[in-house]
Parts: sequence; structure tokens; C-alpha cells
Amino acid sequence: MRGFFIIVLGGPATGKTTISTRLARSLHIPCFSKDGVKEPMFDDVGMPVAVETDESLSGRKMDNAAISILFYLIEKQLESDSPFVVDCNFRPQHSVTMRSIISRYALTPVQILCQAEGKELANRYRRRAETGERHQGHRDKILAQKFNLGELSYLYQNPLDIGGHVLELDSTNFKEENYQELLKTLHKKMN
Repeated sequence: MRGFFIIVLGGPATGKTTISTRLARSLHIPCFSKDGVKEPMFDDVGMPVAVETDESLSGRKMDNAAISILFYLIEKQLESDSPFVVDCNFRPQHSVTMRSIISRYALTPVQILCQAEGKELANRYRRRAETGERHQGHRDKILAQKFNLGELSYLYQNPLDIGGHVLELDSTNFKEENYQELLKTLHKKMN
């Protein structure tokens, strides 16, 4: 599995964290996530004071800082020539930085683009807000009220423009046999 890393990306509540942590366990490799970087920031620096502003403690600024830290971790992991999984809702503008990092190493990235039907996304998002399963710094309760995910048929995010392999995953009714098929496909791509 040397020379590979797996990027699990997609919109909110599409199953990125569930898939990435499970893959990391199955493959016995580390998983780095944007949320995993942000949560200690929430604890040590403070909670976001707003979602989409340029204030220093806004959700946007914390997202940008977490992604910068993820790029650093990706670079260090690639330097050690060790496989890993990264879980982040990267956007098209991150392709340039990712391509720059990848260009220094002989590897082929595998992207898993997670998607789900709009109604399922709305249910998941509402459930995570109600249960408080995620760190309160994510502001899920506020965001669940602000966004109307139920109107979306799919929350779709394009993969990064970095080359390599792209696997599309619909997590709407994702079952064990789907996971086993994903693992099988990944093993083929990585060997």
C-alpha cells in the first residue's frame, strides 16, 4: 500500500467520518480529519462566534486554519512514505495546494466522493444536532435551523482536480456488502 493515500470528501452528513474511520481501522493506517483538527481548537482557542464571517473566531477562519494544518499533516505523512486516510470537505480551490504537495511524491491518490439523497442528509443533520453527537463547536444546532437540506436531492461536491482515482459512494442506504465492495475496489487500486 505504499505510494497511496485516500481522501474521503463530500458535503455535510454524507458519511465522510464514518467511512474514513472505518477504512483506517480496516487498513491499519492513520486517519486525519478536519473535524479532528478543529475540535481541540474549539477547546483551546474558543468556539466560533459566527459561521460565515471574516472575524478571527468565525467558523470559516477555523475551517481554513484546520485545512492548513491538514495540508501540513498530509505533507509529513507523505514524507514518511506511509499510507493514510484524510477526511475533509475539500473544495475546488484546494486542488492547487494538494497538487503541489502530491507532485513531490511518487504516489497516486484515491478520492472517495461521498454523497447521499437530500432527505437522508436532512435527517442525518437534524439527528446529529439533536443528539449532540459532535462537538458543540461545530454549531450543528444553529446550522440545522439555518440550512434547509430537505430541499436538496443530492448534496454534491466535485472531487479535487489532482489526478489519481475517484470512487463515488452513495451513502444513502450504505450496507456492509457496500463497504466490503469498497474495500475490494480500494485494494485493487492500491496494488
